[in-house]
Amino acid sequence: MNRTHFALVGTASLFLLMSLSSLVHASSSTSYEIRSDTIGTGGDDTSSSASYILRDSVSVNGSGASSSSSYNMDAGYRQKIFDEFANFTVYVQDRSSQVAATNLTSNTVTVTDASGFSSDEYIVVIQNEGAAQVSAIGKIASIAVNDITVDFWTTSGSTPVIDGSDDVVYSLESSSIALGTLSELVVTTGIVAWEVNVDNDEGYNVYVLEDDNLNNGSGDILTDVTDGGVSAGSTEYGGRSSDSSLSATAFDTQDEAFTSIAKQVGSRTDGELKSRDFLTVKAAVDVGQAGGTYSHTLTLLYVGDY
Repeated sequence: MNRTHFALVGTASLFLLMSLSSLVHASSSTSYEIRSDTIGTGGDDTSSSASYILRDSVSVNGSGASSSSSYNMDAGYRQKIFDEFANFTVYVQDRSSQVAATNLTSNTVTVTDASGFSSDEYIVVIQNEGAAQVSAIGKIASIAVNDITVDFWTTSGSTPVIDGSDDVVYSLESSSIALGTLSELVVTTGIVAWEVNVDNDEGYNVYVLEDDNLNNGSGDILTDVTDGGVSAGSTEYGGRSSDSSLSATAFDTQDEAFTSIAKQVGSRTDGELKSRDFLTVKAAVDVGQAGGTYSHTLTLLYVGDY
């Protein structure tokens, strides 16, 4: 019986499609946006509704920016700064960091040994590791003995239920996933997560693509999943996203194949801070699969909508 060794190399290519504007918001079209459209001193601005009317007049003797070690000040008539920004970070499961999970209450997971973890690391909790696993990711806020508390959990819709059987915790602080030796008896999985911090008007999309089929360098590949689910005993490879609101792909409802064409695996419709999602990468083989070390590169792309 051939055993197949599998290594997945994960990288993140950051694409920022941004339009930074220092103009100051009341008017826009498909080709421009003016964030503030009143400029002047001593003028008369009028605001009203069904219940009030307001006329204000502002007079200043100076304007400009000044600062010290303890403050920043923009003096003058409606001084305004709006700096659009985006930060995209990828976190990859370190399969060598596995520890057993024994309990999960609110934002705290109890493990058999927390010595390998530290504050500000990202982790994944997995219930019943395998084809139908339930996962949650979070950033460690504190550790007390073997209780690990995160800031909040991001799931694919269901929170793991920990009963001490096939329930584990991994660090997400690696740069690649080594799935080890695949077996025809189980589906082997790996987690690729990301966090987006973005301040813009229209949100963003995250895409995934591969550089080549998952192969052993000798012409043998792990076949892309085509039936919506990677199953034990069949040679299949693919992934599923935790984002349940995808509009351009089926990665949110079934196991999908990775291709050389970028496919949507995450999205938001407005700017968000600490916006997290993850891919569950899945691989399986049958008894006739050729041996060797299989590898390829997955690239995650962030594209902001402006």
